[in-house]
Amino acid sequence: MVPSLPPLKDNKKIYIICEGSEEYDYLNRLKMLDVWPDVYDITLRDAKGNGNLYPIYQDIYQKGNYDLVVIVCDTERKPHEQFNDICNKVNLFHDCKFACQHVVMFTNPCTMQVILLHWDTSVRLRTPSKRHSASYIEEYTGIKDYSAKEAQRTQLVSNITRDSYKTMMNGATELETDATLINSTNLHVFFSKLEQSDTNWIEEINNLI
Repeated sequence: MVPSLPPLKDNKKIYIICEGSEEYDYLNRLKMLDVWPDVYDITLRDAKGNGNLYPIYQDIYQKGNYDLVVIVCDTERKPHEQFNDICNKVNLFHDCKFACQHVVMFTNPCTMQVILLHWDTSVRLRTPSKRHSASYIEEYTGIKDYSAKEAQRTQLVSNITRDSYKTMMNGATELETDATLINSTNLHVFFSKLEQSDTNWIEEINNLI
């Protein structure tokens, strides 16, 4: 008698478009640490700049190969022109003025704000300048003169652990979720959804947009 094969997992396929290498390396590290259940099949892509985020989003979404397509980016400094442009284009694409709230994950002023919460939940960056965050990075990871070079990024994310992920998640709840405000993010909200084994939230988002 031929043994029956185990049922195939109906994993939800999620495509995450990262603004740049820091976002890509960070999310890839979390993916490698298995901080989220294996009901999700996550594909990451480095857009190599915020100007490429929306064109990639539109292309991947229209192909229909993924259950959810998400953008992860910075707001940068006020008046957040490029960030707002991305949000407006996403909203127009879906003909839904709130679509970006569900599929555009942001940090104001930059993703490094969230990354640093892994080691110190009191850190508040006032600018996306790497020179400004370099002193924090050296204090918590020993990396000197951080400028986002590949070797530095690799060393940076290697310091992230499953325990520090929990620290970051707790610290992120203290930040605002309004993109117009400094030190705000909704990235942890997305991560909280990814922590759920129940994947119905993906269908809920698709119904909303």
